This record gives sequence, structure tokens and C-alpha cells, in this order.
Amino acid sequence: MEVYIIRHGKTDWNKECRFQGAKDIPLNEEGREAARKLGERLKDVHFDAVFSSPLSRAYETACIVARSAEKCDLLTEISFGEFEGVPFDEWMNTNEPRKYFFDKPGLYVPPKGGETFESGCERAEKFIQTVLEPYYKKNPDARIMIVAHGAILAALMCVLENRGIDNFWGQGLKGNCEETIYTYDGTVWKLASEEKPQQNPYMKIVAKSAADSVKRTVQVLKNGGVVIIPTDTVYGFSGSVAFATDGRIRKIKGREETKPFIQLIAQPEDLQLYTNDTVPPELLSKWPGALTIIVNNKSGGTTAFRCPGDEWLRNVIRECGAPIYSTSVNRSGQPVLDEEAAIINEFTNEVDLIIKDGDKKGAKPSTLVSIVDGGVKILRQGDVEL
Repeated sequence: MEVYIIRHGKTDWNKECRFQGAKDIPLNEEGREAARKLGERLKDVHFDAVFSSPLSRAYETACIVARSAEKCDLLTEISFGEFEGVPFDEWMNTNEPRKYFFDKPGLYVPPKGGETFESGCERAEKFIQTVLEPYYKKNPDARIMIVAHGAILAALMCVLENRGIDNFWGQGLKGNCEETIYTYDGTVWKLASEEKPQQNPYMKIVAKSAADSVKRTVQVLKNGGVVIIPTDTVYGFSGSVAFATDGRIRKIKGREETKPFIQLIAQPEDLQLYTNDTVPPELLSKWPGALTIIVNNKSGGTTAFRCPGDEWLRNVIRECGAPIYSTSVNRSGQPVLDEEAAIINEFTNEVDLIIKDGDKKGAKPSTLVSIVDGGVKILRQGDVEL
């Protein structure tokens, strides 16, 4: 017997990285389109039975992919109690044991009114014993589809693979509209094939106000990762100059190779590490602040530097021990994204971390100047008046 395990399509709460649990949140159009594409890919695969969670996001996914499905209460998502609808960063920013949800599931204790992982696994085991195994006895060659949710499917796979709660998530959270295939010979369940596990999107989004936001940002940057960071002007793609992450950022943006990025430094005096130009003291007095200065590099060529006015960001740069690149968050040729939700929706799967700090609508760009023959040339008048 073959069993296809599929997570439902995306919802608006998925886009906003909110815990859904047993709340009946419907698919959005992106989720429906992904379900249609999955249905097209599986159109030549015959399924003898299709079982779905009764929640609409799973049931609609199943009906789009397979035209019809049987609802099964045992496949309802694990409840997160009074914290359903809460953004991930708010869920994690606590000393309560709910913070172990992903990292240390064996220590996880659900919020008030929520369901434990152990209870979810008990439901999953009951589904196996009362639905799947009897179906095998009736038709050993059957092919079955299951459409449900991230946590209850993790529980199901945890039981199928005989894993303990400490390894509840296995290889990671399943991506929306991705399938995992198991086989059963009447005795042993085996993993037959699997989509590449999705890196947990919730773990990629951290509020700037979180106590560990600097630490987590620095950790990613020091490992050569790309982070979306709120600057003193707009949100920016950032990566450590020490790891030459500009190539990856260009790939994400679709930017021409010839266009360099601004480099952010931790303190004004650091500028002299990279240039022999004499920068007027009255200009440096505007730092920290939204002023970008183009200078001649000691090694040739030119680079634009800024010492940002945001203390949180300067702490990140200081802890990194090297300048970091900064360029606006958008595809090349497209408008700059200034809404937090739009940034999360567009780029979560392409970067390693997003630091969120609300919308940045109406933010002025930095003032841009260049040093020419010891003088100052204003190229763009921005937030800092010159």
C-alpha cells in the first residue's frame, strides 16, 4: 500500500506566520493555485481513497487535488489553545515552555487550552490503526491520499517512523502542497520518497524588539547568510562583506553585476580603514545618521558607506566584526517593499532571516554624497539636510 501525505495550501495566516491550529482559516488564492498545480502533477495517479482534515483549508486542498475527499476528525490540526492566531515571534518571545515548540519538542508545553504533541501522536496512531491498517487488509495494493496540517502530519510521520517526541519534527515542517510518500507491507512502514523539507518559515522571522534579535542576526551573518534588516531608512537585504554575500543578494534581487551595494559600518572612525580620502569633519558629524558617503577605496574603485543612526543596527555590525551590505528590499526594477507582510510573503523562502519592525511607509532615503578632489558633491538630498 502507498500513502501520500500532503499538507494543505497556503492561507493568509501562513503568509503572516501566525499559528493556526484548530482555527478554520480558509485557503487564499496562492494556496488554491498551488493545489491546482499539485493536482495537475498527480492527475495520472489513481487514489483508492482520499482522507482529509475537516478544516476547510485542508478539505478544499484535497478536493482541488483529488476532486473529492472523506473528512476525518482524527486529522484535525493540533490545537494551540489561546495562542491560535498569534504571530510566531510573539509565541517564541517568552520564558514559558511553549518556546520549545520547534527546537526542543520534548519539553514543549502547549498554551492554555492547547493540545500536547503526545495527544496528537495518539490521534495519529488511532488513525493508522482504525483507517490505514484496515484498508490494507481490504486492499494491499491500495493508494491513499491524506491531506491535513503541519503539526498533525508531523505527529503521523513521527508514529509511522517510530520516532520519539524529542524528534517530533523529523526533517522539518512540511511545505504547503508538498507530498511525502510511505509504503506499507502489512508489518513495516517505509519512507518511499519525500519533497525536500521546507526550512521552517516561522523560525526565519524575528521581531526587532525580541531580546535575542541581535544575537540571532549576528549568528546568521557570521555564517554567510542573508538577512532582511530594518535600517534607519527602509528595509534592506544585508550580508557580511567578509563572506562576499553580494553575489547571493544580487541573485535574489536580479540586479546587474556592475551595480555595487552600500556598506554599513559600526562607527564613523571605521571609514578610515577603507579609504585614504579626507572627509570633512562637518560631514562626519552627521554620522551616525542617514547619510551615505561615496569614497575612493584604498584598493581602488569606489564604495558607498553609511554609519546608520539606528543603535540596534550598529550593534549588529559591531558584533559581526565587518561591514555589512545593504540594499533595498525589492526585485530589480520593481518598487521598494515597505510593508512588513509583503516582505515576508515575497522573500521568506529566499533569505535566512527576516527582522521585522513594522511598516516603513513614507521613509526618506539617505542623503547621498561623494568625495571629489577633497570636496563634497551632493548626489541626492535625502533625510539628512546638507
